[in-house]
Amino acid sequence: MITMRRPPSAQSSHRMLTRAAPLISPRRFSAAAVACALVFCCVPALPQSATAEVATATPTVETAHRLVIGDSELEYTATAGTLLVRLEKTGAAATMFYISYRKEGEDAAKRPITFVFNGGPGASAAWLHLGALGPQRVALGDDGTVPPAPARLVDNAQTWLRFTDLVFIDPVGTGYSREQPREQQASGQAKHPFWGIESDMNSLAEFMRLYLARNNRWESPKFLAGESYGGFRVAALVETLPAQFGIDLSGAVLISPVIEYTLNLGNDYLSLMSWVALVPSFAATASHHGKSRGAAGRDLNEVTEQAEAFSRRELLLALTSGAPRGSADEGQVFARLAEITGLPVRVVERQRGRVPAEIFAKRLLEDSGRIVGIFDGSVSSPDPEPLSLAYPPRDPSVYTLAGPIVSAFNGYVRGTLNYRTDLRYELINTDVLRAWNWTEGGSPELPGVGQRLRNALSLNPELKVLIAHGYFDLATPYFASKYVMERLELDEAMFPNVHLRVYPGGHMLYTHTDAREQLYLDVEALYRPAVPPPVTTQPR
Repeated sequence: MITMRRPPSAQSSHRMLTRAAPLISPRRFSAAAVACALVFCCVPALPQSATAEVATATPTVETAHRLVIGDSELEYTATAGTLLVRLEKTGAAATMFYISYRKEGEDAAKRPITFVFNGGPGASAAWLHLGALGPQRVALGDDGTVPPAPARLVDNAQTWLRFTDLVFIDPVGTGYSREQPREQQASGQAKHPFWGIESDMNSLAEFMRLYLARNNRWESPKFLAGESYGGFRVAALVETLPAQFGIDLSGAVLISPVIEYTLNLGNDYLSLMSWVALVPSFAATASHHGKSRGAAGRDLNEVTEQAEAFSRRELLLALTSGAPRGSADEGQVFARLAEITGLPVRVVERQRGRVPAEIFAKRLLEDSGRIVGIFDGSVSSPDPEPLSLAYPPRDPSVYTLAGPIVSAFNGYVRGTLNYRTDLRYELINTDVLRAWNWTEGGSPELPGVGQRLRNALSLNPELKVLIAHGYFDLATPYFASKYVMERLELDEAMFPNVHLRVYPGGHMLYTHTDAREQLYLDVEALYRPAVPPPVTTQPR
């Protein structure tokens, strides 16, 4: 576990990073964003439905449930339905699907409430819902392996409903959320007005405002939780919600987030920190598979700390020095990088120390004919394309999860929750990513929300933030978030409010039992100050 601390030269490092941040055209940025897509290049090509798809649906449905956890029982009400959300600037409207859970026997006005969404952009909330947070979760092996079909749900002892009510939101174009048909599209109006950085934020914020108003939850302590691009959303919304929508927040949880895209693209030879940020996760993955030379007998924390120190110093210096190819100093650094990552020295030398996640995942276990997952490097499978030098189009660490989650969700929502609709549930909608407006607002730069998170923390000294990552996540490596947080120039008084934790898992770290259980404990501790004490009845 890592607690944030101020580095000795945070200010100078921050300035250096600012100068080095590349300016790229919107056209080039779009291609880079697609290359980084976080989910879509690695999952099954699920059938897509048009945004204007219309189908009959059950009105909002409430059902009562009971969850047995050890010797205790948790009674709760589940609500499945939609809210009509309209963007003020464009007038575009959409029905946004949600599933909420409210614990019975407590004053809802005082109990914490958490709004939850995933990322992509283009992913529904089912990943977090049935993976970790909801009262039911998809049954997996302790190491995240997927049992034989059919998928089944089990009671979730680590459901966050034990300390907060939950509202899972599907952004427009995902899940059952759909944009409403427009009679006529005005000239110059966006074809997909909800699919852009700012309009997406506004639609989520408007949904939250409506939900709080219609359910009398304005007095509740309010939290956000988001995964991957959902963490990007959270980091922006903690600043936007209080200022523009009057929604005060008590805390936020960012799971495997992207905070600054310059540190996650890893495909620009001038953006050196994107290459450095990957190395500790490479080291953890290599150690897990017994490929990291010299790592035997050391735990993941020790392995990654040594990789961080090497990356910050020797590797970064070698990448910035411009030393001639094949020089002795460069050779020593590349040999050390190969030792840490478990890759052949010739691979590291050919890449000049800039090793993309795809090459690492393809080459680490090449001698045994296997590849490792990019979203979870602890997962491996036979290489389906052993004669190709390229990483295959399906990541084994996420490909096998999509089918079980969709199957389990459809059975759950129609059976247990009694919500009926003819719409296809869009777990992942690649149309959203293809049409996403990454430069909404006119900026050609790679997007980042570190400054917005810093603003929120500075203006709300009571805001609590937990950033959770998996050691084996090669898509959004934990070291990128650590590097950002060290350089936000936070006031010393804010340090106790911000924590970065790293768990033995991948991008969906909660698929590993140990990681899910520890994440639950860390999040429960974050919420504890906002949870009202139990009501005791005095004898008459």
